[in-house]
Amino acid sequence: MALKVGCDIVFIPRFEKALREGGEELRRRLFAPHESEGAGPERLAGIFAAKEAALKAVGAPAGGWLEFSLERGEDGAPRLSTTLPWLLEVSISHDGDYALAVVAASEEEKNGQEHR
Repeated sequence: MALKVGCDIVFIPRFEKALREGGEELRRRLFAPHESEGAGPERLAGIFAAKEAALKAVGAPAGGWLEFSLERGEDGAPRLSTTLPWLLEVSISHDGDYALAVVAASEEEKNGQEHR
């Protein structure tokens, strides 16, 4: 079993500027519709940090950022899923102008968890 960890921090004002300049094209490259719909820059920065942390943990798959999908569980906790053979755990935090995410990735069997 391999265990890998990735971490990313995003300066929200710079990310917000990139979103303005990149427009809808950038949003479509980074986020699934369910991730970006109605989301402000703080939330999107957290999602982006989670996806970047996942890329750092498992490497860059062909699908890039869209290979990872962030949803909220019934308990409100973020859930990061992928079609790759990794079980992912994610934690996202915001403090002032920063969003931070940490992802732990395990190659062990997903124990019947749905592959997306």
